[in-house]
Amino acid sequence: MRVFVTGATGFIGSAIVRELIGAGHQVLGLARSDAAAKSVIAAGAEVHRGDLEDLESLHSGAAMSEGVIHAAFNHDFSNFAANCETDRHAIEALGSTLAGSDRPLIVTSGTALLTPGRLATEEDAPASFFPRVASEETGGLNHINTERDDSRGPHVPR
Repeated sequence: MRVFVTGATGFIGSAIVRELIGAGHQVLGLARSDAAAKSVIAAGAEVHRGDLEDLESLHSGAAMSEGVIHAAFNHDFSNFAANCETDRHAIEALGSTLAGSDRPLIVTSGTALLTPGRLATEEDAPASFFPRVASEETGGLNHINTERDDSRGPHVPR
């Protein structure tokens, strides 16, 4: 399977890339810089240049793949709300490319969005007071094949 991975050089994304390649999959890793491109190549993946704000690049990466794992997020907390909206647009771009197909879109996220003080399940809605709820809501697009992964570890399509 050929999988497009955003955030391919990040903490979670790089682990996903290793797992996918180790399982025999081909990986197309999003890279926004020369240094990131070198890391993607060193991991054994193919480079796809672009970033989360380059929606055409996201469309083309998704179009060239049999599945997408979105693990990228801009963690500049001085622009957190704007970064959440960028994430929403990125997920919408990836999702619209996969719409009508059986190709999966997996969106990773942290568990900080859950209600504190009790055990969480996949049925829980994200906390509405948190700006990143925008990307969590977009992850629930019902017109594409979408899976949620609340960072319990890399989910690798088999």
